[in-house]
Amino acid sequence: MRPPRSRSFPVAAEEQAVPKARRLVLSVVRAWDLQLPDETLEELALLSSEVIANAVRHTTGPCAVTVLSTGSRLRIEVTDTAPALPAPRGDALYAESGRGLMLVASLAADWGSTVTGTGKAVWFEIAVPHLPQAPARPAC
Repeated sequence: MRPPRSRSFPVAAEEQAVPKARRLVLSVVRAWDLQLPDETLEELALLSSEVIANAVRHTTGPCAVTVLSTGSRLRIEVTDTAPALPAPRGDALYAESGRGLMLVASLAADWGSTVTGTGKAVWFEIAVPHLPQAPARPAC
């Protein structure tokens, strides 16, 4: 089992900050050598972009992203200064916006949101594959 790890960083409240924040999330995960399949990394990038972009769009202050690895799950949490909790909108299939949380709900192992003392936190989790342990060496 991997030990828990955590890394947090601020994100400016501007649309241009979203791609940089997404790349930083992926950089953190790759540095931890979690050995995620390419498809999982692509989903992580997509879901991170969605929750970070929502925070940037719906608040006027800076946001913060926390990447947390518990061993069996990878959690991305985005905090912002807006207290209103998000809700999937159920827009039409071909709408230009409003489907981000539907993507999060369908691709993440779990997701949610909670009010904080300064706004809210929106998070999602993805499963981290279990790596087989090396066989123990026999004692000499």
